Amino acid sequence: SLSFLATWPGNAHWFDPLSRAVITYRVVGQVALTIGGPFSVTGSKEPALSRFARFCTDNGWLPVFYSIDGKHEGFFRSIGWRTMVIAEETVLRPATFEMTGKKWQDVRTSINRAQRAGVRAVWTSYAALPLAQATQLIEISEQWMASKGLPEMGFTLGGIDELRDPAVRLMVALGEDGVVHGVTSWLPTYRDARVVGWTLDFMRRRPDSFNGVMEFLIAETALRMRDENVEFLSLSGAPLAHTATTVPDGGIERILDYISGTLEPAYGFRSLLKFKRKFQPEFHPLVMAYPDPAALPVIGLALTRAYLPRLSLKNAAALARGKL
Repeated sequence: SLSFLATWPGNAHWFDPLSRAVITYRVVGQVALTIGGPFSVTGSKEPALSRFARFCTDNGWLPVFYSIDGKHEGFFRSIGWRTMVIAEETVLRPATFEMTGKKWQDVRTSINRAQRAGVRAVWTSYAALPLAQATQLIEISEQWMASKGLPEMGFTLGGIDELRDPAVRLMVALGEDGVVHGVTSWLPTYRDARVVGWTLDFMRRRPDSFNGVMEFLIAETALRMRDENVEFLSLSGAPLAHTATTVPDGGIERILDYISGTLEPAYGFRSLLKFKRKFQPEFHPLVMAYPDPAALPVIGLALTRAYLPRLSLKNAAALARGKL
């Protein structure tokens, strides 16, 4: 579900000549951070993981597999690496998506509110938006950043530039008066040149929009994808938002806890994980694998600079040491 991030600027790609696997990564300092694991590969992916690690070592980089499927934990332990759960991806299956029962009350209420307010969900792209709606979208995003005092984030988190990609789709909450109440962006996952899934990325809401606008947008997306026979919808994952009971290393925990705390006010939810539970999703752990615990401070600094590229090196280092 993270494969589309390979197209984002700033990422590099390693092509395995034996398996034809592709691994997307970003070099920050002397650390090579992957974005997920290998894709475009059939059969076992683990030999490609080993060859990519050697490729990094040959280039003088420390390999770190970030947001990789938890099913690879056993392999990494077998070669003496450490792993930790850094997020939990939440996945919906549109084919079986039904909003029945008490657990779905909040989601059904959001749809009813939208109907009463005359708000409809529009599936579109940025290029197809009328100028007035595109302008509102940018204004909403800028207002959100200004009100929260949040830095522009990157790496696995897209912004306005990423949602302008013609392959990315938007679900917009649009009022009868042309007011944009909220927007979500969705990144495609392909198989055999066909879209088989969409991954949630960008989420923004107008400050005075009705309560539940995000629930409304996600539910409407799931219903649409059910009609289009899409295999999955990923609501993505946020750092340190998971149900696992593992205790991560302290230095990395501070970094990811800061990133998670920065995301929290962005969406106005008490907890991103709690919010996603409303949709009764499947949970899939995402892990980080690294070869040397002694390198954790360096890895923490690399993650800080990857997620917060506009943060000064001095402040990034202070954050990695727990001084911010």
